[in-house]
Amino acid sequence: MAFAVVSIVVQSLFLGAVGWAVTNPRAVTDAVTVSQFDPTPAIAGYASRAGMSERGRFLFYASTPQIVEGDAFDALCSRDEPDIGVLGCYTLADGRIYLYEITNLDLQAFEVVVAAHEMLHAAWDRLSADDQAALVAPLEEAFASIDPDDELVERIAAYEDFDPTSRIPELYAILGTELADLPDELEEHYAEYFDDRAAVVALWQEVKAIFVELEAELNRLNTELERLSLEIEAEQAAANAAAAVLEADITAFNNRASRPGGYSSQSAFERDRQALLARQDALTASIDATNAKITTYNTLVEEFTALNEEAAALDKDLNIERQPLEPTE
Repeated sequence: MAFAVVSIVVQSLFLGAVGWAVTNPRAVTDAVTVSQFDPTPAIAGYASRAGMSERGRFLFYASTPQIVEGDAFDALCSRDEPDIGVLGCYTLADGRIYLYEITNLDLQAFEVVVAAHEMLHAAWDRLSADDQAALVAPLEEAFASIDPDDELVERIAAYEDFDPTSRIPELYAILGTELADLPDELEEHYAEYFDDRAAVVALWQEVKAIFVELEAELNRLNTELERLSLEIEAEQAAANAAAAVLEADITAFNNRASRPGGYSSQSAFERDRQALLARQDALTASIDATNAKITTYNTLVEEFTALNEEAAALDKDLNIERQPLEPTE
């Protein structure tokens, strides 16, 4: 009897497992995939640095993440649009994660953020329709709290332009990896996938700061160039007008001085002559000051160009075809 009981229990457990497998084929496939997946040190490092939980790491590995170089990556993930760089993708057709290889050491923290972002796409793909629907309101609430001038607003709009259905899945992946403060409901939800979500958010902020500072400096230089350009243009116009008047007055003075009796006294002649010389000196000083501004302007253009090249190089490292900001003429 004892053996019969054991046999019945084992059989019941076995039938239960079969029933669960039938109703949860994705979970079974994931478990098999993870058991066979051997992450590279880089992939394992992404999971650790992103603060992924056991569940998050499981979904990441279930997506068999692969780091892919340049053109090979673009063939798998990228879309050809200026100012938009694709650094990773989760393919719905086969549940794979592909990550763009970033070789710039200053930007490699971005790889971790992208890995976590794509892991959340894998998580979203496995949520039920009801669970997805329940997250829409808190995701929109969190997004509504963002400054309208934040680049994320423009980024979400770009996602929607490309694919109108992508708004909520992208908000889900982006907010979970980039925003420090979220509604409690979302924090509790993301806690399933991150033991330390703050770790990935900090990495995002680290990389974002590089571009925020670079853009701020480009804008500062552009503003300064615009100011100098307007000043130089106004000063040159004023100098040209003053020079024309001075030239006419010198001609008149010379004509008067050359006529017999043009000046009734030497003192009157010297007075007018000195006045003209003083105006000439003042005009020369004004032109010298304007030329100094032109030198400053040209130096700033060189700095602006160098920064633009630096920004273009960074964008290239992030798989972005950049439209450079042109300096004000």
